[in-house]
Amino acid sequence: MKKQTLLSVRREVNWPSCAEPSPLAALLVAHIPPVCSLLAPCERGASRQEGDQFISLRTLSLLLVLATSGTALAQEPPTIFDPVHGEISPGTAAPSRAELMDVIRSGAPGQLMTSLEYGEMVACNECVPLLEHKLLNSDEPEVREFSAWWLRRQPFAVGAIMNRMRLTLAGDADPVRRARAAEALGELMDAHGLLPLRRAVEGDTDGGADTSPVVRAAAVRALGRLNHPAGNAVIAHAIEDADPSVRRAALSVVLIVNFYRDYDALVSALADDDGDVRRRAAQLVGEFRVESAVPALEALLTADDVPGVREAAAWALGRVGGADAQRALTAAMGTEGESLVRDAIEVGLRMRH
Repeated sequence: MKKQTLLSVRREVNWPSCAEPSPLAALLVAHIPPVCSLLAPCERGASRQEGDQFISLRTLSLLLVLATSGTALAQEPPTIFDPVHGEISPGTAAPSRAELMDVIRSGAPGQLMTSLEYGEMVACNECVPLLEHKLLNSDEPEVREFSAWWLRRQPFAVGAIMNRMRLTLAGDADPVRRARAAEALGELMDAHGLLPLRRAVEGDTDGGADTSPVVRAAAVRALGRLNHPAGNAVIAHAIEDADPSVRRAALSVVLIVNFYRDYDALVSALADDDGDVRRRAAQLVGEFRVESAVPALEALLTADDVPGVREAAAWALGRVGGADAQRALTAAMGTEGESLVRDAIEVGLRMRH
């Protein structure tokens, strides 16, 4: 008696009479002679009485599935890239050039963002000036962001756009347009935007920094978006800017950029006259575990009049750790009256390193 794992094809398989084999079956017949009589016996003129052919159930099942599905697979059309309509995903359709231009002109943010995403690969030179106009004139931050996202994918246009944004940042009379030009230089993510952004924040031999704190803050955020190693020193400089909004913008991008190491600027910010700057600086020195910040953090925990700053200082001391930090936390637990700050102290004391 034959084993149950083997099947006598001669005795058990009832093939249909001379059915048209699928393309995949024909391929298997051509390249796998030992099993060709199993897949297309009529093509070979083979009789079912012709010898015993044995094959494992698992292998036979797999071959049968492949053979029957080959026709359907062969009928699927190939994916073709259309330079006018873009790459069409299943169940979606990229907008045509005319449709994309109409959506850009309409200014509806939701529809614009959807159309730009589906039309990422649509070749539309006429769309470039329309979207460039939005970089400087749209009041919707997301519209400006998505416009820059689409434009930076246009290799033959982005260089000229970058140049016009640099000129706008350097010389436009409207601080709002200058700020949006700085923002665009960051969103276009081109390293050539580093120099004009640095000039806006620090100034250079050709002139001072931009007189508007709105523009300087936008330039700092753009440096964070650009994430160029040479921009870290400019961000550290901005932490000591005369305007608190610029200092807050600088602290907001410290964790975004790679390899920020100017911890002295963060420690100095712990003595800032703006409470939000002190709170954020405390969080950052804790995040980086800056041991030299422990005395300043202890001073904040014991004497700062803003509960949020004391709370951040307690967390940072626990994060930095060490005997001095633990001593400061233990001493503050006996004098702190705010429940949220006491909770932060308790969390800090329980941190393990």
